[in-house]
This record gives sequence, structure tokens and C-alpha cells, in this order.
Amino acid sequence: MSSAAIIKRIFAPAALVGQVYARERGSTAAPMPIGNVLELELSHKEDVQKQQDMTALGGGTHAEMRRVTDVEIKMKLADLNVTNFARASLGTVHGVEGGTVANEAHKVMRGGLLRTAHIGSTDVVVRKGNTAGTATATDEQHVGVNKGAIVPLENLTAAPATAVSVRVGVDVATATPLAAAGNYTVVAAGIQVDAAAPDVADGSVFWVNYTYATVGTVIPAVGNYEVRAAGVYVLPDAVDLADDDDVRLSYDYGSYAVIEALTTKAKELELLFEGLNEADDGKPCIVEIWRASQGVASAIGLMADKGFASLPVSGAVLKDDTKTGVGVSKYYRVRKV
Repeated sequence: MSSAAIIKRIFAPAALVGQVYARERGSTAAPMPIGNVLELELSHKEDVQKQQDMTALGGGTHAEMRRVTDVEIKMKLADLNVTNFARASLGTVHGVEGGTVANEAHKVMRGGLLRTAHIGSTDVVVRKGNTAGTATATDEQHVGVNKGAIVPLENLTAAPATAVSVRVGVDVATATPLAAAGNYTVVAAGIQVDAAAPDVADGSVFWVNYTYATVGTVIPAVGNYEVRAAGVYVLPDAVDLADDDDVRLSYDYGSYAVIEALTTKAKELELLFEGLNEADDGKPCIVEIWRASQGVASAIGLMADKGFASLPVSGAVLKDDTKTGVGVSKYYRVRKV
């Protein structure tokens, strides 16, 4: 079908679905999909000036002048991914890599939460008191180890590790033992790799077993606490814990993202809607918005008695002076079949 025939088409019912892509305005990066968008709408506002007809009885309008004052975009986002959440809350994002925490100090309040510094704690150990003891770490992984580097062991407190053994290899199953002589020495901070270690290649992966000093008596979880996503919940009738007890938590945690809300200004985006018309044989309808300023979400649903959460966001479609030429829109364009 020719373009002239497409322009003359009368039958064109619309029920669009499709992907929405976005990138920061001015970026040369590829536009990225933002996920499932439940609603997408462009709206226009006008300032209408009317001149009354005073030439005859009964009145009426002699002339009218219309000017568009605003072009707005509204979206309801179904995917509360990190990027969407950050844009909708004017937030900045940083990542936290997984690791291990040793001896994080807390004070007990029975029936309350010991809020850990990191989320999603696993392998939690709770200790109370000042009784000296020891514990062991097995196959603690350290990647990217180079000659001359210090490998900081995760569980050390004040004393160096003892009974240290090291294996080298990409994975724990195939790693081979590394002799200490000529390759490494145990120091207060962990393991010092010799600068000329003959059996260590730069970028090696170490798997370390060692014994380390501990402080306090281990408190069993049963009857005392539950590990939860945000920390350790102390049971109201905990057997071995009392209010104001000083405890130390050791735990592992996985990688996660942090969004600090309301710490930046609204991002200007370039948006592309890759629409497909379900009511007309899936014909494409591509809408390109050159410059959109996305505002903060009007609401962020965190809990509901049923259904899914969504992010309702809106913004202004702004003039893009880089678009030039006769009949070329500085705001948006639509291409359809």
C-alpha cells in the first residue's frame, strides 16, 4: 500500500499495546525498555480567547484564537524496577555488593527488631557477652588477588587468623592447595601475598579456611529470635536474651540496590512508544517524544489488600529546539501504517 493510500484510509480503529523505551535526553546510548506500561496518554491544554459578536442581537462569537499551553504525558508503570522507582521518586541509585559482616553491635529490646546494616541476612550468628572463643571460616572466597596484595579476611576482629590454609582456583570444587612458603604470610589484617609469589598469578581466586577469635556466647535462634529481611526479630519471651543486653551479629548478605529518594532533580527523557494495533492486524504506530520532563510519582503503592502495585507518573512534553525544518515538530511525532 502506498503512503498516499495510508493517509486516505478511513478504517483505523485503535487498541494499542507495545513497548515504551527511554533514555536520558542528549544521551547517545540505546533507548532501553522500561517494562510493562499499563496506561500511556498524551494530553493537550489550550488557552482559548474569544471575541464576542456585537453586530447583531443574540450575541455569538465573532472570532476565536487558540494556543496550546501545555502538552502532558501520563503513564502507569507496572514494573517497579530500580530505574523506574528512582525516576518516579527523584532518587539517586547506588549498588551494594554482597559480603560478610562480623560483630555488628546491637542492644536488645525483646519484641523488637535488631535492624541490620544490610538487608537479606543469611547465616546469622548472635553472640552475647564478652567470653572469648573461636570460630572457623570455610572456603571464604576472594577474587582478583594479585601478587603483593593483602587479602583482608572477613571475620577478623583484633587478632590474626590461625590455622590458615589457602586453595587457588576458579571454583571451589577444583581449587588446589597453595603452599604458604614463598607465597603468603598471615598478618593482622589477613593474608599478605608475597610480591614474587611463584604459585600465584595476578587475578587469582583464593579459597581460605581459617580460625578466628570471637567474643561472646552464641545464642541459639530457637526460642530467642527470628531472622527477617530487615534484621533479627527478638521474640517477646526470648529465653536467653533480656532487655538492654549487648549482642553482636555476624552474617552474610547478598548484593542489593539502594534508592535515596528526593535527592535529585527530574530527568529529561527521550521516549519512544513502539505501538502495535491489536484492532488492526497488529499494524505499527510509533510515537517519538523528543523531550519529556518526568515528574515525581503522585503515589507509590507499597501495600494493598489485593492486586498489583503500580507507579502513576506524569510529566511535561517540552520544546526541543534541535528539531528544525518546515513541518517538523519540536515536540513529538507519530508514524503509523
